[in-house]
Amino acid sequence: MIKIMLVRHGVTFWNSIGKMQGNSDIHLSPDGLHQARLLAAHCPFFTADAIYSSPLARAQTTALILANKFNLHVETVPDLREINFGDWEGKILRDIAQNDPINFERFFKQPDELEIPNSETVHQLRDRAMNALDKIIANHKSDKDSHIIIVAHGAINRVILCSLLDIPIKKMWALSQFNTAVNIFREDDGIFTVDVINSTAHLYK
Repeated sequence: MIKIMLVRHGVTFWNSIGKMQGNSDIHLSPDGLHQARLLAAHCPFFTADAIYSSPLARAQTTALILANKFNLHVETVPDLREINFGDWEGKILRDIAQNDPINFERFFKQPDELEIPNSETVHQLRDRAMNALDKIIANHKSDKDSHIIIVAHGAINRVILCSLLDIPIKKMWALSQFNTAVNIFREDDGIFTVDVINSTAHLYK
């Protein structure tokens, strides 16, 4: 059995002001660093065998703080990067809502049908996310009772959870993913069991 803790990175300044990040390489804010340290201090895993991360700085820093706790090296996985929001990246959500209200509504209600100019679709995101997860699991198939940590992003975490729970990708935004949210699931001979979704209990200890 492989037990996986899927984590969203800590908060950034862009998160705080409602700016679309996507593939933009934004660093953690001081609050985000504090969140990551609290997660490391109160991590639900008492042991970890490997830590994987998106290449983007906000995820890398979160992963490094966790890696220091377990004396591990962070393995960077390019396919764990956040969705590319194309022409929306760097724009404030309220400005997008005002300037492109039809697509903004579709973004939340029908993300599976949305095509932002120069962006990646959620279907493409899901394909590379699950490809990355499959490869990570394959790396540990010969291990016994492995504990793996993956640090990624809000949208990619949601499409992974939708796939594991057989939820239509259209409903991805129904799954909350707060900053440093913890999701825990198990894989046993190809069968997935989800134990925890969007826990931020570590922030209140």
